Amino acid sequence: MARSSSFSLYKSASFALAIDALFYAASVLTLVFCSFRFFFAQKFFVEGIGSTDLRSLFQSVPYVSIVTVPLLVFRLRSFVFDDSLPVSPTARFCSVSLSAFSAFALPVLALSAVPAFVYNFGDVDGGQVFAGFVGVLLYGLCAVSFVALLFSAFPESSAVPLLLSMLSLAMVDFVHLVPLYLKVGPVLTFLLQKISFAWHFDSFGKGIVDSRDIAFYILASLLFVLLSVLSEYKRTGRKVSRLTFFLFVVVAVFSSLSFDRIYFRADLTKARQFSASDTSRSLLENLDSTLRITYYRSRELKDLYPQSSDVAEYLQDFARLSSNVTFELESADAEKLSRLKIQGRQIQVNSKTKMEFVSVYSAVVLQYLDKQTIIPFILSTETLEYDLAQRIQQLVTENPRRVLVLAGNGRAVQESYGDVVPFLASRGFMPEILEIDDSLVSKIDSLSADDELVVLGTSALSYEQSSALDSAFKRGVPALVATSPYDVPIENEWKVSKNTGDTMLPFLNSLGFAFGRSLVEDISCFPLSMMSGEGETAEYVSINYPLWVSLLPQDAAKQGMTLFWPSPIFLYNDVRPLLETTDYAWLQKESDSDELPFLTDAFNIPKTAAASDAENGKYILAATNGKVTVVSDQYFVHSMMTGFISGQNSVDLRNFDFLCSQLLRLRGDSKIAELMEKARTVKSLYKISDSSEFVSEMTRTIAVNFVLLPLIFVAVFVFVFIKRNRKVKNEK
Repeated sequence: MARSSSFSLYKSASFALAIDALFYAASVLTLVFCSFRFFFAQKFFVEGIGSTDLRSLFQSVPYVSIVTVPLLVFRLRSFVFDDSLPVSPTARFCSVSLSAFSAFALPVLALSAVPAFVYNFGDVDGGQVFAGFVGVLLYGLCAVSFVALLFSAFPESSAVPLLLSMLSLAMVDFVHLVPLYLKVGPVLTFLLQKISFAWHFDSFGKGIVDSRDIAFYILASLLFVLLSVLSEYKRTGRKVSRLTFFLFVVVAVFSSLSFDRIYFRADLTKARQFSASDTSRSLLENLDSTLRITYYRSRELKDLYPQSSDVAEYLQDFARLSSNVTFELESADAEKLSRLKIQGRQIQVNSKTKMEFVSVYSAVVLQYLDKQTIIPFILSTETLEYDLAQRIQQLVTENPRRVLVLAGNGRAVQESYGDVVPFLASRGFMPEILEIDDSLVSKIDSLSADDELVVLGTSALSYEQSSALDSAFKRGVPALVATSPYDVPIENEWKVSKNTGDTMLPFLNSLGFAFGRSLVEDISCFPLSMMSGEGETAEYVSINYPLWVSLLPQDAAKQGMTLFWPSPIFLYNDVRPLLETTDYAWLQKESDSDELPFLTDAFNIPKTAAASDAENGKYILAATNGKVTVVSDQYFVHSMMTGFISGQNSVDLRNFDFLCSQLLRLRGDSKIAELMEKARTVKSLYKISDSSEFVSEMTRTIAVNFVLLPLIFVAVFVFVFIKRNRKVKNEK
């Protein structure tokens, strides 16, 4: 009977919401606000910025809930204080809270349309979607219970608890941010983090289901319901069993402490980005002695960035993989770390009276036998497994990854390719620069199969130097060669010229890499922002430049990449393709003019194969025979070209990732290369390359998420309103 009465109350409360305009207004607000933050605030539709990462969508829900949840509970206020209902206070608050939660969940579940449409633009991680919605629903349950408690405390007023609940919900959502602006002690910081609703949601948004966060939301919801019942007992003059309340609080506290010690973290992301792979397990199994991992972290960093907690927990889980691994978390000591040659990073901290910068540390030190290696600064787990694995491999094998970098086109490595050496060093290589001088041949002759070569352009090499490189290749020296039959003065005019005296191309041809005398163009290309017009009519316009080919994600380039003025490579012998264009690429063949063999002007160049009077096809732009990889673009890691394709606040490192991945694979470290690729999950909008098709899909996405779905809720309200009015008239 009690169960039937509770269900009847739930239905009555749900019906009250279903006929109330506040529910529909809250639903429309949830849909529009969350969709706006995801699609427009994070610039989803902007070329080079848009990402399929759904964290911003899920993180929008706590913001809009500050308004919507109090409105939903406000509508059910009459049920909260209705003493005539034949149910206990516990059943009453549970039924009312569950009804408000159902109303909260309906528009939230309707947001599933967002990842469905995002999938049309790029890859969507199903694990992140599942974990994100689980986290949002748990948050909603906790928020509804909390707001119901606040309403139960003010039986004589409706406006006061409404405003107070909005303010209080905002505080408990983001109270963990207080240490960012005020200096508080470590104990208070810990407590603020523990009670923050949003802090516990962080893992869900990334695709991780953590039992400690689940326990927090469930225990907090139960506690809020219990406090609401106690408030109701006090209002009606009933006696409260203090022993029962005390026992519940004790159980809740001890349960929370237990969950902090005994817990699970399920990484649901497709690439298992936040958990160790079989490669790491295999490396640790080969340890003959103890590997000591020490994580030095500044207290300020822990207080301000929850990601640093992810790093600590990942390292702790990593150490559990083998009995030969120990882990220790230490508070950063500036003097001690300076002796280890570890430098801090500056972050901004605001206090009541001033803004200041403090040095923080987040360094990982690995010690094995008498050897030591350091990750100088790490703030997320994105590349952590790769950083650990490649360093552990070098500690155990004592085999450094020596790479010789040669600018064979006559340019200076430090100036034209200034990012290559530091990037390789950051990825665990030991790069050295080779110069084109009289000693070059002898240096190449001294290389062994344990060394690697990166040759950027070949037009300035003499026959003897090219022959020495060919001999090195045949001795088994792994090499990546980026070259083509043409040269472009990228610092000035983009006029392509022929490299008629390139002595390296015939040697590459003999290995199975033959270059076509043409340039590849593709409808999947980089859009240039260029000035059009003169004087007052001048304006910046976006122009698709088919000679800068945007390669879609493929096995050798998981995130895709961009090549500049590439030529097609035709293969024979045992050479296999690595990078290919779309099926809608075409060739611009070399003209008879020595001064202007190709049309390169961005405004006048045809943008399709049909406009070029050419045939569509798929062309190979990079290939390998297992020891030598050839890329038909000598500028693909050029500093200036990297700047062209990078955003205002980010650097496009996809070409550099391809470089490192190939160097690892050429030396037989394919498993380590996979760890690096694992860290670079594909989040770009690569599925639609045609601009008109992109605009069409963007229009459909906006129409459904900003018009159709809100209109469905409005239409349901209008239908219910009309039907109710007719029923009232008929009853009269």
